[in-house]
Amino acid sequence: MQTSLVHIVLFSSLQVLLSLSCFQDVVEAASGKGFGENIHWRTLDDGKKEAEASGLPIMLIIHKTWCGACKALKPKFAESKEISELAHNFVMINLEDEEEPKDDSFSPDGGYIPRILFLDPSGEVHPEITNKNGNPNYKYFYSNAEQVVSGMKEAQEKLTGDSFKGHTGDEL
Repeated sequence: MQTSLVHIVLFSSLQVLLSLSCFQDVVEAASGKGFGENIHWRTLDDGKKEAEASGLPIMLIIHKTWCGACKALKPKFAESKEISELAHNFVMINLEDEEEPKDDSFSPDGGYIPRILFLDPSGEVHPEITNKNGNPNYKYFYSNAEQVVSGMKEAQEKLTGDSFKGHTGDEL
């Protein structure tokens, strides 16, 4: 009788653990998808609306759940304090699997993943903002936090304020 009770308790505990594990997967799917829970992620549609209303540029990540390079980038990205701080100056969009847009502007040099693109507040992709320290054949592939930070800084410089509006700074 005692053995049966022990088995029931163990089985119930296992069920609770499995339920918690499934719950964790659901929470992760609805949030940063591994790219950082401390960043306010948006969908493509919501992000474009917010960018237009706020005047902030967009940083967009396209990745797949099965992708090894994507899995390798996630912890580097999520653990970067500098990315987290710079994220406040962007509308951050995180697209996974079937959320990837079909529009060719979102794959300026191919459909590889992960890709990080920067868009101006009107939602236009700026293909000139690339990973300058990466592989020139895959201009939007970032493999570490330092590369992402560099891209974010370039995008912030080019897509915000007077520099984005066409002011050259030479006029007085």
